Amino acid sequence: MFKMLKDMMSANVKFEGEELPFQVVHYSKMRNLLKKFSHKKKILITRTPPTVNDNATFYIWISKIEHPNAVSPTDLYVIEQKVWEIIKKESPIIVLDAFEYLMMEQGLEATLRFTGKLRDIALLNNSGFIVSISEGLDDKTVALLKRIVEG
Repeated sequence: MFKMLKDMMSANVKFEGEELPFQVVHYSKMRNLLKKFSHKKKILITRTPPTVNDNATFYIWISKIEHPNAVSPTDLYVIEQKVWEIIKKESPIIVLDAFEYLMMEQGLEATLRFTGKLRDIALLNNSGFIVSISEGLDDKTVALLKRIVEG
């Protein structure tokens, strides 16, 4: 399973000559992938609070603590609204780096539906969509997720 995640093929969509990613990747490959698209703006939906002021990255921090910069994992509609607000002004790549956490908080079905919405938002706005996962997911879940994200 772990090897399968590490060796996942990537799906890309071309827009105006540039390949935009629509892929599920192992979290260990995220740093290199983000570097590859360093020239593009990004929306990073993550469990890690923003610690740097990066003009190319819009952070959506997923946390249960009360904080002005945090969004609860139970408020998927708030996350979606923030993505819409940002993507209307820019065309950033959407990066979901909190899939397993959202799955634990919302359940698999709701998280897969939400992931599908984010993918559609990215597709409609000529953007890319990347989901990072770990080896903690079973083969069936990975297959469903890849089908939703990569088409």
